[in-house]
Amino acid sequence: MSPREQTDHSLSRRRLFQAGGRVVALAAAGSLPFVDAGTAHATVDPSLRFNFGGSGGDPIIGRSLHANWVMQSFAYDNVNRHVYFVQRNSENTRPENVGDLWVTRTDLAGNQLGSMALHNFGHGVQIGVEPYNGAVYLWTEWQDRNPPTSFGNKIGRFRFVDGAVLERSSGSIQDRTPTLGNMHPESANPQPAIDPSTDRLVVRFRDVDKNPRIVLFRMSDARAGRLSAGYRLAERALPARDAAWAKANPFQGFTAYGQYAYLLEGGVSETSYLTAIDLNGVGQSIAQDRWPTSAGRSLPGREPQGMAIWLVTAGNGAAQPRLAFGFYSNTDGVRQANVFYKDTFL
Repeated sequence: MSPREQTDHSLSRRRLFQAGGRVVALAAAGSLPFVDAGTAHATVDPSLRFNFGGSGGDPIIGRSLHANWVMQSFAYDNVNRHVYFVQRNSENTRPENVGDLWVTRTDLAGNQLGSMALHNFGHGVQIGVEPYNGAVYLWTEWQDRNPPTSFGNKIGRFRFVDGAVLERSSGSIQDRTPTLGNMHPESANPQPAIDPSTDRLVVRFRDVDKNPRIVLFRMSDARAGRLSAGYRLAERALPARDAAWAKANPFQGFTAYGQYAYLLEGGVSETSYLTAIDLNGVGQSIAQDRWPTSAGRSLPGREPQGMAIWLVTAGNGAAQPRLAFGFYSNTDGVRQANVFYKDTFL
């Protein structure tokens, strides 16, 4: 059976779109009542939640990217209708190549349109794409440690330049790491995503106890570097998996649409897992936990890699959101990118 036939269709199709939530009842910057670290901070307006069992598609199957490296994440430029993929150097045998990444720009079908090299940046777990003032800015993990390691300790914002090689020491990189008192001082490993429906920066990080959390900021604040605790719109805990589950089904990506955040987990197998988190929830509560998906199960070497929100313009001009999630595959040594999506709501 082909990957196209494995996309978890359902018999019914529900409402396609409702605008992502807005943050309401916020006090002036710096005066929000942020209290216990285990609770949610502020309130996100309601939005629909993607139906994991609903219909979808597979717009990118078996596409080769700029380098024959492992795909790690991807995100959409919904203005210019492009996709940006991050690949990690899987041949990190020399210290000087630790954390090397390639970014490949493609069209919506996965055809290559450009690329950019990032030297010693990190693992490429997550990427945000920001079209702004006629340019495209990328948000990725990044590091200023010496010697560099396989994972970033900061978030960097920089302009995509086709054909460029960007060193981690470049002055063109803007440090956009949140400054939260509960971030782990050494292994927070902040990872950025962008919710294009609400124009928010979403950051996953580890707290002082090394538990995963998620925090939201307005893009206008994030762009300007206003990322302290007083500017956060919402923050809450993510589910902490037990060691056995995490080893067999590692975290592979996240994104957010309106009121909900989404997680992708899984190893090299026929089944991966989708989870939905209510940003208004508290503690480690879960809206829908570990929904199994066999999308792309026939892909050789299939491994889940990355999530993103894709906004498609309908005939009436409205934006129809899609929850996109990716898979790495390997066909006779040729490493490839694959993207599937869900487009119905509960």
